Amino acid sequence: MEATPHVPDEPIVLSHIMPTPIRLIFGGFGLAGTILLLVELGPALWPPSFLTLFFGVIVLGGLSVTLAFIAGSALGPDQTWEIRPGKLTITYQLFNRTSVKTYDLDDLESCDVARSQYDSDVETYQLVCRLPIGKTVQTGLESTPLLMAILAFLRAPIATSSGVSYAETRLRSPDFSKREEAEKARAHLMGREGLSD
Repeated sequence: MEATPHVPDEPIVLSHIMPTPIRLIFGGFGLAGTILLLVELGPALWPPSFLTLFFGVIVLGGLSVTLAFIAGSALGPDQTWEIRPGKLTITYQLFNRTSVKTYDLDDLESCDVARSQYDSDVETYQLVCRLPIGKTVQTGLESTPLLMAILAFLRAPIATSSGVSYAETRLRSPDFSKREEAEKARAHLMGREGLSD
């Protein structure tokens, strides 16, 4: 995560960029793990026996992790957020494709600060902007809806199969290292900088 120092009346810019070599390393680990899992435990699934169910659960659990590595590295776009009073501009980039989405304050149902759900070692925070009912996150990149569907299913298969995933209705910013920075960005977006909530 990179964030520019904030000067009043200037946009707050922060980004999450995964360099191509890191993408290739994560994708390679995911692919190698998938192949290893299927080669080592695949034969235990056929012919069916009373142990098939046991090994099937292990294989499905392992595939949920390895496929998430592959999907995240190959299909997860880089994001750059530009936060101005009343306006949020998100630039998505995946390899050589770029898409820019702009949201006015009226396009967002709510915007809150939340502890990052993906980072367990260090406390980080995100702006989480909820879209109104009937709207879902659109990045303009063809692969991203597929990525979101795969990751949402891997995280919560039953919930995903019953309707729109939680992840598809929320914009999550790159991480802030301090809650105060995230709160300042939220106030800037809401046009209330320097005012108490």
